[in-house]
Amino acid sequence: MTAPAHRLITAAIAATALSGCFTGIESTPRITAGEVRRQAAATPTPEMRFLADVGPEAPAAWVPGKEFHVADSRVARLFAYNDSRAEGLEGTTLHFECFEDAPSLTGTGATYVVLTTMRADTLRYRIDTPRPALLARERLEIPFTVEMQPVQRADSLMRSHIYYISTPLWRRTDGRSRPGMRHVPVKILGVKPGSDGIYPAAVVFTPQHSPTDTAMVMMSLSGDKAPRSFATLFSFTNPRDRFPHITDNVWQLIINSRVQEGMTRDECRLALGAPSRTEQIPTRGGMVERWSYGEGIYLIFEDGTLSSYRL
Repeated sequence: MTAPAHRLITAAIAATALSGCFTGIESTPRITAGEVRRQAAATPTPEMRFLADVGPEAPAAWVPGKEFHVADSRVARLFAYNDSRAEGLEGTTLHFECFEDAPSLTGTGATYVVLTTMRADTLRYRIDTPRPALLARERLEIPFTVEMQPVQRADSLMRSHIYYISTPLWRRTDGRSRPGMRHVPVKILGVKPGSDGIYPAAVVFTPQHSPTDTAMVMMSLSGDKAPRSFATLFSFTNPRDRFPHITDNVWQLIINSRVQEGMTRDECRLALGAPSRTEQIPTRGGMVERWSYGEGIYLIFEDGTLSSYRL
């Protein structure tokens, strides 16, 4: 390509990026870092693959009408000071309209994310980033909201299916914490908007051993390596089948996140999860292994079995 032709193409691109109200779909789709990491994974499990492609859309792919659930009343802070139209939005839905160039005193460029409320009010969320740079991002989070597209996709894939839950960190449907169990089958009733961009999905379920009970867990939706991803919360198969040597009495302790002296490392890991720290400690009788979990919780192993603990 000749130098004059290259300059003409560059100028045309720049002119397009600085005019009008953009929806975001004008940019060329890009391969994200998350996709590269997933392709590089050697042996992903079926659970890791299940929702690996369910996550936030890049802003370049946003289209008018895209929905955002307002999870927190503090969303009003994003918009013009004292704008009464931004009050009382918690629990409602905002719709994306377009990206607009915003006035910039520094000359470095800024962008408005233009949104409409269910009352048809227009709100503008200012980001101090030029529009071309904003559209080049892998993701764009609107604070205090949950992007609905990945939540709806997860709901369509998970609803009415039965999985084995791996975490005891259950919540009531009003969001309050409650006791839970590990490695028991649960039926998914649905996936609804969560609390924020870190945990945008609230998975509502009923345990099969108590079908009148309803609980939920918070889940990430940004790739298989995200904290509290589907793969860390659920299993397609019964974990009990992988440990036929574990007695029924010990398994009952495991599903209730309890331990007792004489349990093996594998049994304790199934009951409490991986420790935050392990260390070898010399004693008069030899070396012992200490597992620490935080909040004063620890396990002591001698010769590979649990000798003492504090929960």
